[in-house]
Amino acid sequence: MPRRFRPSMRSQRTLIILGVVSILCYLWAENSLVTLEAPHFAEKVSAAQRMSAMMDTLRQVQYARGIFPDEINDPNLTALIGQQYTKITTDIGDLEAKWTALNPNMAAVMVEYFKEAGLVSGDVVAAGITGSLPGMNLAFYAACEELGLHPIVITSIGASSWGANDPSFTWLDMEQSLIERGMVKFVSVASSTGGGEDLGRRLSPEGRELIRQAAERNEVPFIEEATVEQSVEKRIQLYTEHSQGAPIKLYVNIGGGLASLGSAVNGDLIPPGLSQRLPVYNYPRRGAINMYADSGVPVLQILNIADIAKQFDLPRTPEPLPEAGEGRLFSEERYNLWVTVAAFIIVMITLTVVLYFDRRTQRLNRPGVDPDTLM
Repeated sequence: MPRRFRPSMRSQRTLIILGVVSILCYLWAENSLVTLEAPHFAEKVSAAQRMSAMMDTLRQVQYARGIFPDEINDPNLTALIGQQYTKITTDIGDLEAKWTALNPNMAAVMVEYFKEAGLVSGDVVAAGITGSLPGMNLAFYAACEELGLHPIVITSIGASSWGANDPSFTWLDMEQSLIERGMVKFVSVASSTGGGEDLGRRLSPEGRELIRQAAERNEVPFIEEATVEQSVEKRIQLYTEHSQGAPIKLYVNIGGGLASLGSAVNGDLIPPGLSQRLPVYNYPRRGAINMYADSGVPVLQILNIADIAKQFDLPRTPEPLPEAGEGRLFSEERYNLWVTVAAFIIVMITLTVVLYFDRRTQRLNRPGVDPDTLM
């Protein structure tokens, strides 16, 4: 009479069966990997595409002006990386930050922040920006256009190294180029020199005059108050006037503008990204961002680009630039939880059965044990 097959951990046949079951369950779970769209996927992709189109437009404007990119400092040929020093350069800037900010998917970062702040179409957003980070300015503009927000922008025209520091093509000129081509429907309501004391301290008289000329040719009112405190008050007044009674739902700071931040030290004290309230510090001087935070308005700090890129798994100094819609901001791969749990249960049941019969076989093989008593 042939021996009945009893599963046992000592049986080669049992180990093979157990191995095959485990491999099949692993393959089943592995092939259950699915791509899930992130929240607000459509708006994020569209905003990134808008920013990419804006960058293409400004590059063509630069080419038409006879300005071509430096292939060493601007390997992606955006024509939006400025020079190291010009007559309107207000401070030493970080080339890597300017380069990283020109990723079109930064517009999706802005959409993420805006959605986290609970903004909806028609909401009023106050913003203090500079010429230092044209990439983040474009991301902000693209996200506002995509979500139908009403931004009130005040621009500090001066720019740090590698930013929009061409006196003949400042951020206001870039903004106007986009408006003329129907890509942006709003314009800065006011501007200032920027730099030290928001008056261009450390700039030459010629540099300050070039900034005034940029405001004049773009027909943007110019703020030139005697102190930073007065400049802050003027900005708050302008935001209130242009909001026309609607509540300001978010204050956005992009760059290191003193009237917006209050002081350079505040740039380090205020955490990057969205804050419902600011940390309690003895701020050396209070800017517009502090004033709005004190009144209960959420604030968005866009200054340390490396931290923001890290938060959203965006590459630093990407080469080439990523396509619009690439990355964790848009989608992520996950295993089907039900399939994974089912595969695990099958493996555990199989292993439990084998162990049960293995123990039973050991008991059968003891001297003096009658197998019929264990049936």
